[in-house]
Amino acid sequence: MQIIGTENATLNHLIIELQKECQNVVSLVHQLQLTDLSDQQKGKILSELLVASIHLHSHCDEDWQDMISDELETLAD
Repeated sequence: MQIIGTENATLNHLIIELQKECQNVVSLVHQLQLTDLSDQQKGKILSELLVASIHLHSHCDEDWQDMISDELETLAD
């Protein structure tokens, strides 16, 4: 498992998960930029992009924001 420099193990895990999902989104966008995609290929890519965006939206909720805020409070000025 990758290590992120935060005190909160849950936050570490969620950051890694977020990184993977963001990489997935970038990959899907790159695929959409390819020329000569069939409608079936575009539909599959767009469906996967929709699923990824729903996951990201649910992932970045108030609890996520609170964990980041709590981590910020532990940092030295």
